[in-house]
Amino acid sequence: MHRNNDEHLALRVQASLTEDPGLEPYGIKVSSRRGIVRLEGIVDVFAEKMRAQEIAAGVSGVTDIENDLTVSTDGRITDGDVNFEVAEELRLDPNVDISKVYGESKKGVVHIHGEVDTPHHAKAAIWAAAKARGVKDIVSHITDTPDIYVDTKPTAPGVELTMPERAARELMDSLLQYQASLPRPITVSVKDGTIMIEGEVATHDQKRAIEKKAHGIIRRYGRQVRGIDNRITLDTR
Repeated sequence: MHRNNDEHLALRVQASLTEDPGLEPYGIKVSSRRGIVRLEGIVDVFAEKMRAQEIAAGVSGVTDIENDLTVSTDGRITDGDVNFEVAEELRLDPNVDISKVYGESKKGVVHIHGEVDTPHHAKAAIWAAAKARGVKDIVSHITDTPDIYVDTKPTAPGVELTMPERAARELMDSLLQYQASLPRPITVSVKDGTIMIEGEVATHDQKRAIEKKAHGIIRRYGRQVRGIDNRITLDTR
């Protein structure tokens, strides 16, 4: 039964990818195992890799993505070449203020620095940089005072928090120090002893950083916390 479901899911993801004019020529290979979809193939720029993941994640039944798409480079592209390309893409985007944001390539991994007014402008900078040739990945260091909070009911005087609620509060404090750009608020709540994390991030590195903090905190509480319900998604639009 699982095999048939996986094959059907892979076919639906494949169809969604081929409907995108920019991705259709690449013939991206799709496989699925218990709702986890794997993407394989070669694309020209990192933005196309991000776009493929976005489309796949939007297909009903997909629980996670293993994005193994490779970004192709024609000839030898140095970090200097990448920096030039990134600077040009940032300059051309009307939603990016190049006096506040810049990118720096380290072996093709572009680190974006600066300050912006809104998460929308941070996303615009990330998306613009992803269009540059030679970019293999993007790490955002952009700050925009992200709105991260814990969605738990106020505690009445004299009433102690449960262990899951304490863990959620601790996680909140940790995330408040997280200075990456976020497309929309990350919420942390408690339901039946399980910590629920919801929201959107702009890059895989942001997602991994939040997950690492969450698991590190929850691990210290042991069986007093039932687990984590991670609903963070990647938004690259």
